[in-house]
Amino acid sequence: MNCRTKTEESGDIINLSSMIDVMFILIIFFLVTTTFKEEEIDHLVNLPVDARNQSLSESAGKLVKVNVRESGAYVLMGKQVTEEQLSDWVEEEAKKDPEVKVLIRADQDVKHLYVANVLSICAHVGVPRANIAVQTER
Repeated sequence: MNCRTKTEESGDIINLSSMIDVMFILIIFFLVTTTFKEEEIDHLVNLPVDARNQSLSESAGKLVKVNVRESGAYVLMGKQVTEEQLSDWVEEEAKKDPEVKVLIRADQDVKHLYVANVLSICAHVGVPRANIAVQTER
């Protein structure tokens, strides 16, 4: 009668190379998909065109984007906010980072009053830099 000993049973080898390949592919996939920076653009805002073709470069530091629609509505991070909410939020960001910059993306047909209100809020809460975005000609 053939009887196996315990030493012979432990000789089976499991090949893990396929599982390791799949794990590396998953790690690379998650690293690539999480590193994309999401650009906050309100597509309902039609920016004015700058004829000199100069673009505003994004410098180092925190940049807060405030969108002003044609109707005068303020949009911050995809949500429509009131002037008071905008003021509170910008003041909070200025307390967190004193070098915060504000980029105002106003529609080309918006009244000057709404842009002036955002600039006034920035000056009141102590934001050192507030810029107005324009679209460069293609």
